[in-house]
Amino acid sequence: MSSIITTHLRLLKSPRLSSAAVAAAGRHLHTSAVQQVGRKKKVIPRVTKSQRREHALAIDQEDQENDIENMGEWDGDDHHLYGHLLMESIRDVRKYARQMKFEHPALAEFKKPFTAPSASQILRFESSATMGEKSQAKDRKVVMRVKVQDLGLDALVLRKFVLLAGPRYNPQTDELIMSESRELASLLNKKRLADTLVALIEEAKKKDDSFVDVPLDFVHCKYKPKPAFPKSWNPTIKRNKIKKVKKNAVNKNI
Repeated sequence: MSSIITTHLRLLKSPRLSSAAVAAAGRHLHTSAVQQVGRKKKVIPRVTKSQRREHALAIDQEDQENDIENMGEWDGDDHHLYGHLLMESIRDVRKYARQMKFEHPALAEFKKPFTAPSASQILRFESSATMGEKSQAKDRKVVMRVKVQDLGLDALVLRKFVLLAGPRYNPQTDELIMSESRELASLLNKKRLADTLVALIEEAKKKDDSFVDVPLDFVHCKYKPKPAFPKSWNPTIKRNKIKKVKKNAVNKNI
């Protein structure tokens, strides 16, 4: 309340305000009244009856022009709506075909040979990009995957690191998975994930408390066994011949 009174008094002492504004501010000691002091009232232009009548006549005239009953007879000199849509799609295909023929060969000088990631590049980032759209909320999301064994941590630090990671660590694949989408760009989210990983490693290497008494909990990771495919089900030459003979016999009976 004291801040409101201070602002109110400051407005009263302002030389730019008129006497009517100062009197109005003195009568209403409220936040909304203080905010409205010195502002001009917005004037909304009124629409006259003649302007409304002209607007209604213009709308009626446009409806009459677009009415099917007032259209001329079709002489077979134009396509219908679906025909125009088909022609538009054909134009798009031809446009990209011209680009492939004349523009894409010019990009050959910018090609680079593929180089596999080295052993030191252990971080994998996944992101999406929607073609034809400037910005999408799903495009800024980035997912980071890293094998924990590739971090080179000793047993005690590794245990503390896994404990800090929580449900983001998968013990079956020994993989840490983290995602980020708070920033407005995917590159910023990628940088944020890398910084988070560095902070986790630094926190795990601190020797103030190793959390040895805290057990590891992997309840979040549910094991789903994958049964092996029986070798007896694999197709063989003999089995394929028998299957072909049976199929031919069925076709003859039909």
